[in-house]
Amino acid sequence: MLIRLLNIGFVHAGKWNLKNNNLNVELIGHQKSKNVLYSFVSDGVVKYIGKTILELTKRMYGYQNPGPSQSTNIRISLKIKELLSSNNSVDILVLPENSFLKYGDFKIKLAAGLEDTLIYEINPEWNFTGKSTMNKIKQDLKLKVTSFEIILGIAYYNQGFFNVSKAHNEKFGIDKSLIKIQIGENPEDTIQGYINRTANSNGTPRIMGGKVLTEWIKKHYKQGDLMKIDILSNDSIKLNKKI
Repeated sequence: MLIRLLNIGFVHAGKWNLKNNNLNVELIGHQKSKNVLYSFVSDGVVKYIGKTILELTKRMYGYQNPGPSQSTNIRISLKIKELLSSNNSVDILVLPENSFLKYGDFKIKLAAGLEDTLIYEINPEWNFTGKSTMNKIKQDLKLKVTSFEIILGIAYYNQGFFNVSKAHNEKFGIDKSLIKIQIGENPEDTIQGYINRTANSNGTPRIMGGKVLTEWIKKHYKQGDLMKIDILSNDSIKLNKKI
């Protein structure tokens, strides 16, 4: 699939590396380019496609130093680190904005026009809107999603975790397995948490989401509210905003 990006004009703009175990970006070109599509490629495999209206340097800084509420930046940053820690390369490719592309008197923003199509057709692993995700959404619509509610007491409201009842115990993975926590309706807005099965004496799951989960709950709920949670799979749940 990389050849398809190169054929439409994507060029090498830099790479990611680790410096003192921290993510570091090295851009060799297009640092000031705006309104561009970019892609992260590892050993010839397209892992992610995105677009930015910011200068490329500023957009990459978002992955290098993600804010606590920037769930997509956090998720992609962790993915890049995982590959680099396994001695895999992660290159940055860019499709520069073509100032001569017009329809009549109107300039067409190439990044905005191509992003959805490229993600759907190439289906990068780290994007949540490709073919595999669309197929999963269609399958989920055919199934009745299991849901449960929790009361946001002092601990759940302030400490970035919540317990799952025994009735739903079998629907979750093993101790220390990762779980994707979708926060709200947008599948792109996720937290990477994990399952703790040692915190409760009966071995039922405790979902650990950390500081980002706490911030999201406090933004959308008050202490003592009920929060509805949809179980999408044994490693994926969705937190619903307060109605």
